[in-house]
Amino acid sequence: MANSITGVNDDIISSSVLSGFIAGITPIMSLASDFSADAAKPGDKISVLRDNTAIDAALDKTTHTAYTIQDADSDSFEISLAQPKYVSWGLDDTEIANSSVVNLELYGRRKGNKLASTILADILSPVTAANFGAAAFTGAASTFDADDVADIKSAADAANWDDESRYLVLSPTYYNALLKDAGIQSADSFGGLEAIREGKIPTLFGFRLIMSNLIPANAENLVGFASSGSGLATAFRYLQPQEGNTYNRAERLSDPSGMTLGLRDWYSNDTGVRNRVVEAVYGKQVGLATGILRMVSA
Repeated sequence: MANSITGVNDDIISSSVLSGFIAGITPIMSLASDFSADAAKPGDKISVLRDNTAIDAALDKTTHTAYTIQDADSDSFEISLAQPKYVSWGLDDTEIANSSVVNLELYGRRKGNKLASTILADILSPVTAANFGAAAFTGAASTFDADDVADIKSAADAANWDDESRYLVLSPTYYNALLKDAGIQSADSFGGLEAIREGKIPTLFGFRLIMSNLIPANAENLVGFASSGSGLATAFRYLQPQEGNTYNRAERLSDPSGMTLGLRDWYSNDTGVRNRVVEAVYGKQVGLATGILRMVSA
């Protein structure tokens, strides 16, 4: 009976890990991303299409001549999957049976958020001046307002970003600075009612906004960035155990977006401890230098 209770409650933790991970990893929506439940292993290469690339020029068609087929490879990222990162826990029958559902869910979300913060810091580590040039905005959160977003839009326009794939990812103090902007608070302006009632700004000057407290400073005071989807790419896959393993369960954890993590589960009869590992195998690749506009505090 103890094993059954442990299994049910541990499933609560596992699903909460996925939920916490998805919540924390949200900024990768702004990048060229490829999620799949397909199995892969470190070292495998994944080809990810990107938007707003330097597409080959349109050609004239001459009568009775063959079409010149252009190379699609120049319009994609080639990503090598790195070593997986994971979180784990081992709880005995008594510990997990005596825990409330609320505590188990909170524990799982914290584990998932920790995995997300670790992976996101790695994925966003190339968002530096060396890769993407001078910052489009420099200043404290107290100086940041909608006019600055308009200036970032001008820089995106100059770089010929596609109108449909613009994101602005901001740390909380900069996002909340926009909530204080009188123009945004106005019910007649961009998402004004949502800004006041829910503390959310869905879009502003063509950018879809994402708030995240997991943006790494990268030793350059990074506090946010605008993305066209062509500056950086990432891919996630499921790491499948080898044949002959003796796990109780070894399977995929997926959400409707397609993001997939791997779950490994085994029980120790000697200690009465149920062990779980949730892991992600992923890779990243820098793309066009014009595809990201950085924001720094100083």
